Amino acid sequence: MKTKEFLEYLKKERNYSDYTITSYSIDLKQFEDFLNKIYENEQNKEINAKIIRVWLMNLNENGLSNRSIDRKIASLRAYFKYIEKDDKDFINPMLKIIAPKPSKRKPVFIFEDDIQQLLNNKPNEDDFVSVRNYLIVEIFYATGMRRGELLPLKHSDISFIHNEIKVFGKGRKERIIPIGEELVKDIIKYIDFKKRLTLRNDVFLVNKDNTKMSMGQLYCVVKKMLECINIQKRSPHVFRHTCATHLLNEGADINNVKNLLGHTSLAATEVYTHTTIEELKKEYKRSFPKK
Repeated sequence: MKTKEFLEYLKKERNYSDYTITSYSIDLKQFEDFLNKIYENEQNKEINAKIIRVWLMNLNENGLSNRSIDRKIASLRAYFKYIEKDDKDFINPMLKIIAPKPSKRKPVFIFEDDIQQLLNNKPNEDDFVSVRNYLIVEIFYATGMRRGELLPLKHSDISFIHNEIKVFGKGRKERIIPIGEELVKDIIKYIDFKKRLTLRNDVFLVNKDNTKMSMGQLYCVVKKMLECINIQKRSPHVFRHTCATHLLNEGADINNVKNLLGHTSLAATEVYTHTTIEELKKEYKRSFPKK
């Protein structure tokens, strides 16, 4: 398999994020390991739809969810499409593969009271890590950013004149996110703290030794910050769900929320309307005259 060349193509020509490239790399490595196990030491490993179906069945039998299997299918589709691009005689095996229907899941989000409790727990102003970690939570909730969008953020991406942040989403698509005055003040405090510690890295989120935060560190920070909240899942994406849900519950236009989150399809944003329906039911029960 030409995995290395494919990943280089995604990075240099398609401008895919490091997070997406890592995901593709993991999926393709798993598939390649499976091929090596099936064919053992044979040099000519025929890859056809039947072999791919056996792999997918194997994943299913090992308890992988339909959603995760669907992602691995997407990785293979992208890879074989790349192969097809340079070899016109290549017969793409993915043409015969049908993705499993993913089970519908309601997004996990934090209730308004819990978010307020979280934000009321102010950081220690004399501790850099405490200030930074609090700011991470603020930014995630206020902007709905993905973790893969926050990590590479640079100081030059933040405009204090227009109170907005420029982010690069999936496929390196640029979008502008407005930010409020309180968040602007806390960002400035954090930047001033970096200057006092002579942390001159242009990457926005750094450690005390001036190194860029890793994906794993960011995940651990959020998980730790959410320990005080009774919630099923503790991850950065929960704040994205929460941001969208709260905006829609407060009457924000769904198209504006779509643009804020960087969704390409309105259907991706509509999954958050479940809570507005629940709020409507509560309001109906409270307000409708009893007979």
